[in-house]
Amino acid sequence: MKLVTATQMKALESIAIEEYGVSGTLLMENAARSFADVLERETGLANGKKIAVFCGKGNNGGDGFAIARHLYNRGALVTVVAGFVPAELTGDATLNFDIITRMGIPVCSSDIASEQNFCIVIDALYGTGFHGEPKEEDRRLIHQMNQSRATVISVDMPSGTSAEDGSAASFCVRADMTITFGVAKLGQFIYPAKEFVGRLFVTDISIPRSVLSTFPTPYRVLDGKLLSALPKRRENSHKGSYGKVLLFAGSTGMTGAAVMAAEAVLKTGAGMATAAIPKHIAQVVGAHFKEVMTLPLPVEGDQLSKSADSVLCEKLKTQDVLLAGPGLGTGENAKKALMAAINSCDKPLVLDADGINLLKGHIHVIKERTAPTVITPHPMEFSRISGHSLEHIKENRISVATSFAREFKLVLVLKGADTVVAHPDGRVYICAVANSGLAKAGSGDVLSGIIASLLAQGASAGDAANLGVYIHSLAGLMAREQKGSYGMTAGDVAAAIPSVMKDLEERMQP
Repeated sequence: MKLVTATQMKALESIAIEEYGVSGTLLMENAARSFADVLERETGLANGKKIAVFCGKGNNGGDGFAIARHLYNRGALVTVVAGFVPAELTGDATLNFDIITRMGIPVCSSDIASEQNFCIVIDALYGTGFHGEPKEEDRRLIHQMNQSRATVISVDMPSGTSAEDGSAASFCVRADMTITFGVAKLGQFIYPAKEFVGRLFVTDISIPRSVLSTFPTPYRVLDGKLLSALPKRRENSHKGSYGKVLLFAGSTGMTGAAVMAAEAVLKTGAGMATAAIPKHIAQVVGAHFKEVMTLPLPVEGDQLSKSADSVLCEKLKTQDVLLAGPGLGTGENAKKALMAAINSCDKPLVLDADGINLLKGHIHVIKERTAPTVITPHPMEFSRISGHSLEHIKENRISVATSFAREFKLVLVLKGADTVVAHPDGRVYICAVANSGLAKAGSGDVLSGIIASLLAQGASAGDAANLGVYIHSLAGLMAREQKGSYGMTAGDVAAAIPSVMKDLEERMQP
């Protein structure tokens, strides 16, 4: 699914108006009608239901006036709550305000509205054009909507949130539903704004289909359309047909990371997985997951020895993908071996966890690679290698991810409740599924294993990252359904992968 920013949506509407002759008045009318249709379908709107429409002075307020008219005509008891001065209204907002005035739809202040018990409250204060902080008088309206016991439904965007970048003001409407027009907005899928959106509905407002289909936007939601890129399987095949993944992972006290990553590699479909792991703990991996082969690396005490790099690089010659980092630790010899492997690796590379941490101050080695590279940091790991503060990353997830992917010519999976997959060509994919059950140790190891497996089976770096995040989110949902968000573990997510892959395989059948 395509996403647009507020700026892009304005451009889309301008194309419809200027090149196709679709008037702004018609767009507003279609928006209001489609909003009313969704509201009626989802809330069981019946005659006599009391509805308050909180309207601002801009186009969102104009949408609100038109919505009030449609709901009134469908038998609702509608009151418009004024977040505007009539003299401030312009254009189509003025037109629709004049209509509701002539129809006798009551317009009142927030003080009067507070004395009534509404079943539904409609937020039409700001819409997609908002940025900054609400004015003092609008804060009172936002507070009033949030404190009501009514169902709160926002027009296009919850007031106080940004459609442009997902930022949110200190005062925001917390909607139960948001009904947006034409195209879903980027800010509806990025935290903190995403938290206020509630259930999202996208409606048609008659922007020509050719305009919507050809409009250039780099933003997408990860969804089932990705399945066309899932590597195909042939009956006449063998384990070598689906790739060999070498995992440079694990250390004393962190063998589980290697096990979960390797398990994910095989359960996603790769033919072989070999864990290159310190010799003294290699048997632990084999005991936990029998199908994973091990490459015992030489050690000095409980750390890798200086000669581990040569053993690792020699094995890498016969492998198809290198996954480095899960549970690796940050010892000097681990760093030495990782740098040697990166420098000698002409195969696709996935870096996770300590594989990323060890690059601090040495990120230039990635830029020199010609083979595909995927890195999967959480915000703290990304902060270490990018130099951005955590706060800056939190407030600018899309822009920092995009610029980093472009600069280093790699695919960046910036993990979080709104995981962002940034491609080196500027495309950005966003995971729509938030799942608190994935906030557990080991979830990232499973994700990196899924991505490495897809690379080994022949997917491009971009497709492997997109599909990997999508599959991981589906497996997380399945684990949550079975175990609940409190009790599910990363192992449960890995265990759900085969069922997810089976479902995807069946969906691909002609």
